[in-house]
Amino acid sequence: MNTTRTALDEAAEDLYFGQLVMIWARWFVIGAIAILAIWGSSDANVLAARSLVLVALMAVNFFLHGRILVDRPANAKLLAIASLIDLVIIGGIIAGWKLDGLASPYFVLYYPLIFAFALVFPPRLSALYTLVTLASYVAICLLTGPSIFHTIEAKTMVERVITMATIAGLGAFYWRVQRERRRAMSRQAPV
Repeated sequence: MNTTRTALDEAAEDLYFGQLVMIWARWFVIGAIAILAIWGSSDANVLAARSLVLVALMAVNFFLHGRILVDRPANAKLLAIASLIDLVIIGGIIAGWKLDGLASPYFVLYYPLIFAFALVFPPRLSALYTLVTLASYVAICLLTGPSIFHTIEAKTMVERVITMATIAGLGAFYWRVQRERRRAMSRQAPV
């Protein structure tokens, strides 16, 4: 029996098992948004508008979760599209909910998404996703609050960008460790 695994086999295995990581990261983000939406809503109209954001995120996650439950897991393209939808929705939350841009505490919602993406996808793709995330966050902060050019605000922005990039780096590092561990196990497997 040939136990040699190709890079395509490894990538398929990463996606198959990694989908659960991405789905559960989304559920935690959805739970956090639900708490923040209820807590930060000043009236029923604001809560209703924020609930629509929750419904959009939940619809994407139910779709992905449902595919796993019926043994039809998503492919890399579908997971990447869902992750980009998450970025758009979180960016909208940062830009539009009560505190705009840099003053918004909702930037923390990027962390589980970046980390989950880095755990599932190869480092090059996760680096691209992280760069898109960071560029969109910086653009949102610049467009909604030009005070970023003050020293304190610039320092805060740099700290956030560095920590988001670090989270992606940690995820990519763990991805490589797990990949190497599986390769070592397959080399040791009896023939």
